[in-house]
Amino acid sequence: MERIERRFWRYVLQQWKPLVVALLCSAGVTAITGLTAYLLEQVIRSMDMRDSAMLNRVSLTVIGVFALKWFFSYGQVYYLALAGQRMMARLREDIFAHLQRLPLSFFQSRQIGSIQSILTNDVPLVQNAVLLVRDVLDAPLRIVAFTAYIFYLNWRLALLALLFLPLIATLIRRMGRQIHRITHQTQGALAEISALVQETLAGVRVIKAFATEDRQIERFVRQNRQVLSHSLRGERRRARLRPTVEFIGAVSIALVLWFGGQQVAAGHMTTGQLLSFLFLLHQIAQAASGVGAIQFTRKQVRAAAERIFREVLDVEPEVYDPPNAITLPPVQGAIQYENVWFCYPSSEQHALKGVSFEIQPGEVVALVGHSGAGKSTLVDLLLRFYSPTQGRILIDNHDIQQVRLESLRSQIGVVPQQTVLFVGTVAENIAYSQPNAPMEAIEQAARQAHAHEFIEQLPNGYHTLIGDKGVRLSGGESQRIAIARALLRNPRILILDEATASLDPISEQMIRRVIEEGRGVRTTLIIAHRWSTVQIADRILVLHQGRLVEQGTHAELMQKGGYYAQLYRAAQLEVL
Repeated sequence: MERIERRFWRYVLQQWKPLVVALLCSAGVTAITGLTAYLLEQVIRSMDMRDSAMLNRVSLTVIGVFALKWFFSYGQVYYLALAGQRMMARLREDIFAHLQRLPLSFFQSRQIGSIQSILTNDVPLVQNAVLLVRDVLDAPLRIVAFTAYIFYLNWRLALLALLFLPLIATLIRRMGRQIHRITHQTQGALAEISALVQETLAGVRVIKAFATEDRQIERFVRQNRQVLSHSLRGERRRARLRPTVEFIGAVSIALVLWFGGQQVAAGHMTTGQLLSFLFLLHQIAQAASGVGAIQFTRKQVRAAAERIFREVLDVEPEVYDPPNAITLPPVQGAIQYENVWFCYPSSEQHALKGVSFEIQPGEVVALVGHSGAGKSTLVDLLLRFYSPTQGRILIDNHDIQQVRLESLRSQIGVVPQQTVLFVGTVAENIAYSQPNAPMEAIEQAARQAHAHEFIEQLPNGYHTLIGDKGVRLSGGESQRIAIARALLRNPRILILDEATASLDPISEQMIRRVIEEGRGVRTTLIIAHRWSTVQIADRILVLHQGRLVEQGTHAELMQKGGYYAQLYRAAQLEVL
């Protein structure tokens, strides 16, 4: 816990320049407030003496002093806000950058909405840390300075006024512990709401298809009311604290007025001194309230910081390169799996069990098997999303675990089953793999993907905005743009991860043409559910329960009459 707090405070102290200016302005405000008490005493004194000249001088001084206070107050507020905004921006950038470096398993084990909640709910909350810096220095300074002043005015009255401070401090400490626990629960519930909203928006088609809108509403209402319950518990405690402190303060002031009035009547104090005393006592009470706010804010900030570090920043990033990693030279596309075993971190069973095979440069290879057989796992290991538990994977005789990750992935093009397109133009989406690619190269990649024809027919051609996740395009059109994006890098290895699974026959035919045209030019790995696509492969690898059970051409495997032939015949019966 202490380690997290120290690391978090480094973010705050990085903004030391605006914080120093804000603290100097805060000290100026405190000094002027103390001077105001003295001027108040002088005003009353000039009135008692009926000295109009003195009254004029003091009144003009008050105007000048408060004009100066305006600048100090402005500087205090602005530079605190500047420090807070810069700190929050830096923290957001570090969180986002760290997320990019986390392994795939991190995102598979967490809800996206929960991660979003950290950026949208927890990061703004820790901005209050800059207020702690001010209050930690400002509130005690005001308390000490003004307490010394009231003791100077009348030490007996000061002792009486401060009699209740220990009681207030104890009350604030107890409330602070309760607020920390409730804040932690509230932030956790908010994260669950964010996850639910993200899940609902992503699955809106499924929700409407099954007419389960009311069920989703019930889930949201239930979760939202849990947030409301936690929030109200915290607000009830805050609501009880302020009037309680004010009541204790009112009792203290009543005693001060009673005893102070007797001191004035006895001639031990002037009326002006008593009013200055009351003014300063009010300032001390405000500062003491600020100390209470320090506890509340600190508990909130700590709870948010814990979530930020525990859920994101303390998660070990993906190990990109070993110390002696080499740059993978331009490859021909030969792939070799040597006795590869793999077990996912969250599972106890191996997803791959002793898989070995070789793929020649330019060969088209299809991976076939039931869901969970290990097809996608083979591809994930080739891209180094994960590392084998045992065994090696080589490209052109280079162990991929010993090469720089960027040099590996830059030579592999990937077309996933679920096409991901970004908000922007068609050209920007194709150029996502090569941001500086010229327009000629973008068009050439689109032609290779047989996407140029339909792109030209769009309202603004390559400059057409395609909307969130490509909602203005059909599934086949989106898939061909994804293929163009992969081909723009001119990869020697192309992975099509079930790229034809949900396409219409025309779109599937276009993608099959891409495969045919790349034969002998690039190594192509196909994870396919469409048997028409499987049959065009030079070789088919058949997986079952993590093992490579068969390999060969379609004709060879059908003639063999083994597991592949069973899968094929079962699929034909389903079609019939």
